[in-house]
Amino acid sequence: MLPLIDYIKAALKDAESIDEALKFLPMSFIQDLPIAYIHSQTRLPDLKTREAFSKLLDKDGFTPTSPSQEEFAFMKDNFPSVLLSATYICVKKAPKKAFSYKTKNTHDYWKKIQEVQDFEAIFEISKIVNEKPCEAEFTLRENVRKRKEVHALKPLGFIYLADSCEDLSELYQHYFGKKFVCVNERYYIAWAKTLKEINMRYFLCPPKV
Repeated sequence: MLPLIDYIKAALKDAESIDEALKFLPMSFIQDLPIAYIHSQTRLPDLKTREAFSKLLDKDGFTPTSPSQEEFAFMKDNFPSVLLSATYICVKKAPKKAFSYKTKNTHDYWKKIQEVQDFEAIFEISKIVNEKPCEAEFTLRENVRKRKEVHALKPLGFIYLADSCEDLSELYQHYFGKKFVCVNERYYIAWAKTLKEINMRYFLCPPKV
């Protein structure tokens, strides 16, 4: 985990953007990997949406257990709310076959990814620049919460990167202890040995009642 963090820090020091930095990392990443998607047509909001989504449903109204790249693209382009993806997954080796997704119970909301034995870490990048600390906390918590819903991901390492001129030190210390650093006075990188260990019980900025 720490060698990966060191590589990311070094790449960011000389790069003009996050995307540029990632090109120079000596490890393999899967970008925008679907980690969960809607299980049943009963979770779709209305009849019109169900009809448009019908090409992905079987005769009982359930989604496939191993969608093709084209089917995932259809979800992303037309129904982004039914799909949950990781920004990047750092992998030990490139996957040789399509991933499968399952539910634990028939009435579950999500079908969730199963085979993660070749995954090393989840690498999430905040899409919002220069958030204030309390706003950044909401973004971080939403990201962590959604990934924790996919139980197979909990043993994986977790890396979170934000591009911000705001001082996010107190926020990152609250959730990651000493496991964070600021690069070029701009990029805040925080990490946890496992996704599971991130404590979500207490807020830095408690929500207003």
